Amino acid sequence: MEHSYSVDTELIIRDLEDRDFTVSDNNPAVVLGDATAFVGVDAPLEIVPLANDRPLTIISAISSAVDNGHVPILAADHDCSDTVREFLSAPFGLTKSQNERRRFYATEGRIQLADGSYACSPTDASFAWTEVAESASAEPRQLQLLANSEPIATIEAAEAFACSAPQPDQFQYRYSRNEDGQFVVYSGTEPVGTYSGVSAMRADGMQPIPAPLIPEQHVTSNPELARATMLATVADGGVRYSPSMATQ
Repeated sequence: MEHSYSVDTELIIRDLEDRDFTVSDNNPAVVLGDATAFVGVDAPLEIVPLANDRPLTIISAISSAVDNGHVPILAADHDCSDTVREFLSAPFGLTKSQNERRRFYATEGRIQLADGSYACSPTDASFAWTEVAESASAEPRQLQLLANSEPIATIEAAEAFACSAPQPDQFQYRYSRNEDGQFVVYSGTEPVGTYSGVSAMRADGMQPIPAPLIPEQHVTSNPELARATMLATVADGGVRYSPSMATQ
């Protein structure tokens, strides 16, 4: 369940100043001092308030800080800390890893195909993205889309989402707008439904397929800073810090 919230970073700033750090007046606030004992690496820190606990929001906040050469301190409300802590735990930015197969978070982003349409599927099941077992010894590894643990699509590699859009024939169903502004769903080249919008599609059991969150496509520089991310939780007038378990 997603939570949205606003965090008072003043408590975090005062706490860090009490720990002999110097905090800038910039937005975002940059924290200077001996950070090695605090986060495990010698780099400036950056306080980043999280607007919600969506995986895409979390990785975007981390990416922004590390691109600046800073270790992120993610400021989160106590009610949302467990979700953020799970994201930061090993394997970093993944739902889990089993038999060397990574499983990815499904995001609110949609998958645009090479022809400009978007992938969808006639199911009310939850989606999951995972690496294909048979490709565990190969690089790059294939990705498989599961609905209720049943495979419904296979992509040749994670890079397909970063370098070029997947081809339409890699998904059985797709949708696009027609000249009247309505969404038309296709199976192959045949139209199978017309809807006023995504809500109407969902009501009829046709879901847009969520894009997978592939951590290395968001954190493209300074991965050691990303894995040192600290979670700062504000609760009961105090601050609790949780180091990323990805480095433990």
